[in-house]
Amino acid sequence: MILTIVCDSMAPGQEISATWLARRRALAGRNVLLLKQNCAKKHANQYTRERDHADWLRTEMKAGASSSELASDLVEQELASENSAFHDIIIDIPKPFYADAKTVLANSGLLIFHMELNLWNKERQANLLKCIRHARRSNAELPVLIIVDKITCMQSQSFVSKIAHSLTNLRFIYLDVAGDLALVNLYRAVYLS
Repeated sequence: MILTIVCDSMAPGQEISATWLARRRALAGRNVLLLKQNCAKKHANQYTRERDHADWLRTEMKAGASSSELASDLVEQELASENSAFHDIIIDIPKPFYADAKTVLANSGLLIFHMELNLWNKERQANLLKCIRHARRSNAELPVLIIVDKITCMQSQSFVSKIAHSLTNLRFIYLDVAGDLALVNLYRAVYLS
């Protein structure tokens, strides 16, 4: 399965979600590939040609983990299922509208979005909908799991209602992702449900 995690903001707990899930799958005996979008490097190299720099960090998680950098033009090849030696591919994308992220979104088997409702606004909602619609151009039935964090009752009900009214095949889970118990619940929601 190709699992893609899109973070709406870069809160401290979010970066570890993809890494934690990949490690947990590896401990369960799976060969896992973790791809992390390297936005800082991309920003530093924004005026150079795409193929001249690596925008992704590639980590294999098996008995021993090894990391290397991966150029944007090689991401699609890495995700091709016939070439994959991995049971799971987990991808961390903080910037889903970069050109190389579109390839990843199109190849996903499950999208996970992390939303902090205290940072929520109409622009973020439009970006969420745009991202899901873009990914579903290649796979109309692509499942989406939305993690709702920093919840207030009325705010979360309004958010879920608006998003669910706009799109189908969505699941919502309420978690504070920074905690260990929340990561265990996220693992259960993704792999055991």
